[in-house]
Amino acid sequence: MTPIAPPVLITGLAFHAEPPPAEVGDYVPAVGTSREEKEILATLEDKAAAKTASDYQHIVWAYGILWALFAAYGLFLWRRSARLRADVDVLRRALERTEAGGGPRG
Repeated sequence: MTPIAPPVLITGLAFHAEPPPAEVGDYVPAVGTSREEKEILATLEDKAAAKTASDYQHIVWAYGILWALFAAYGLFLWRRSARLRADVDVLRRALERTEAGGGPRG
């Protein structure tokens, strides 16, 4: 009598895992990867993960630097426009004085 394997739940359907029939003479069991191959694969995956994390860090730094440059440029434009407004105000007052006085002072 063959032992009954416990049911295996796959995507909501119950299947019974059964051992291969004994009468098949050319049955070869499936062979998985060896422990050494698994360790090599894990090492390579760790290296790839570290490289990816390092690449993401470079991307974050690049975006940070770009945003800092844009912010500095915006601050530069804001200060320049404030100076230009002050110059325009000075010129406007000088123009009003000359118009009120009847002519340029000299």
